[in-house]
Amino acid sequence: MTNDCPRTEDGSRMGSEDATATEIRTCPSVAIVEQIADESGISPLELPPLNDTIDADALSQLLGDTDESASDARPTVVFTYANHRVCVTADGQVTLSSPDATEISVVDEWTHVSIVETSDEADVATRTVSAVAEHSGRDLERVQSAIGNVVDIDAIARLGEDRGNGASRSGATVLFSVLGYDVVVESNGTIAVGSTLKRLKQTGGNVLIAGVVPDALTDVASANLLGDPERGRRHVFALLDRDDTVVPARLGSTDETAARVVDYAAASRSAASAQPSADDGSAVTDRPADLDELGAAIETQIETLVTGTPLCEPGEIRLCVDSLRPVLDQRGAEGTIAFLEPIFDSIRDASGLAHYVLPVDRDDPVVRTLESLFDATIELRVSESGPEQRWHLHESNYTTDWFALTSVQ
Repeated sequence: MTNDCPRTEDGSRMGSEDATATEIRTCPSVAIVEQIADESGISPLELPPLNDTIDADALSQLLGDTDESASDARPTVVFTYANHRVCVTADGQVTLSSPDATEISVVDEWTHVSIVETSDEADVATRTVSAVAEHSGRDLERVQSAIGNVVDIDAIARLGEDRGNGASRSGATVLFSVLGYDVVVESNGTIAVGSTLKRLKQTGGNVLIAGVVPDALTDVASANLLGDPERGRRHVFALLDRDDTVVPARLGSTDETAARVVDYAAASRSAASAQPSADDGSAVTDRPADLDELGAAIETQIETLVTGTPLCEPGEIRLCVDSLRPVLDQRGAEGTIAFLEPIFDSIRDASGLAHYVLPVDRDDPVVRTLESLFDATIELRVSESGPEQRWHLHESNYTTDWFALTSVQ
């Protein structure tokens, strides 16, 4: 069996016995073959050559080092090999599943993208640049440069090129994000493009809301992320320094008693005043006494929603954490990261959409320390034109222009 990969300094081939995690990331073909062999209970030598399916050199080049500033936007490669659907990313993660069909469809990964009609006579690189330019409204030179910082577009084309002996390869589908857009290049040459922001709203993720603005404006940004009240979203509110009147204010016509409220702020107020907090009728599910209990309570409420009535669609579960200031005050940046990570995992496992309020300017060092953890940051301000927002989409290393902050309900 032949699966090309880099060699060590003494010229020996890197395999399972001497490969570190870093080495596996630079030699994805070895990781893929060994993982499939291990799952199948056979020797890697019993599998067909991976190089017959895709160009292993092109795969290594595509998933290798790119511009560090765009590291989060590195591509995902999906293909069928040895009766497995293989999904491999540049961070070394290889996911195997049973193929649903012989071809990998665009909608298997990103249903929000749409196919772009391009000239069949142009090569893959030219057609991809043209497709992104058409959607983004940017000039071809700017798009070509941005894509070059994210992926090796020529390597994408080589994945499915015929072998030197003329034998054909089935190739792979490649997904990546650039300039605020998601791009899919299928093995048959079809190219599809869609808004990264739209995907995030559809399928979920973790969003930071930053900026020193009046609470009323934060309420608007939060309400927009809580979703259309008519879509049957399931809501969890974690209130750290806001009272539970924000629940009906943000949910609008939705029955606020259906929301699960984890009210750490109420426990803090009660401890400070030695008097119980007022109950305005909102469904307070839990009043944790400390931050450890708070984190556990949030995870429990998410898990309860997941294990209850089956979810109908991604993004159905919506979490609001308002705000992160008490966590930062008590535990600092590193402690806040430790607090957030298990909540992030719970949201991603549930394909939910969570947002976390931090009433601090985005140029504050603490925001810059934390925001790389999030899928996006919504920056708020009040300018001469009125309340404004702009989105920083970290996966595609892209920032929108400032635009009006208005309610979408």
